[in-house]
Amino acid sequence: MSMARLFPGINIGYVLEQYERYQQDPNQVDAAWRAFFERWGSVLVAEEGPTTPGVAAPAVDLAKVAAVVSLAESIRKRGHRAAHLDPLGSDPPGDPALDTGYHGLSERDLEALPASIIGGPIAQSSRNAHEAITRLRAVYCGTIGYDFGHVEETEEREGLIEA
Repeated sequence: MSMARLFPGINIGYVLEQYERYQQDPNQVDAAWRAFFERWGSVLVAEEGPTTPGVAAPAVDLAKVAAVVSLAESIRKRGHRAAHLDPLGSDPPGDPALDTGYHGLSERDLEALPASIIGGPIAQSSRNAHEAITRLRAVYCGTIGYDFGHVEETEEREGLIEA
């Protein structure tokens, strides 16, 4: 399950609250959150040495994780604005939200995060978020594309995604 599906709209405050509850007692959160935190605990918790018992470990910059998800969504939604489509060669209109810096990210940030936070088939074959974002740009900012977001049948849509 991708982060984008777990918290659409990126409500980090809510995620942090759930994570704090999970750290106090994993049974205080829903089973889906427990599974998420069990899987992503290494991403969410910075390994800065020993912590004092009873004190929550410092969180990895969840803002960076949220920023990567936001960047991926921006590329998916607005990537066409960076595509070079004019046969006369004029520059595409672009969109600031397509830039890594707009989201407060650096290449190093992307390299440090797993591709799986991006979600989708592109992430499955990428080593890290940097590679996944590069592939997303190639797909969504390129000159050939397919739009099947309007397909409502899940199996049919998933078949088109895999094709």
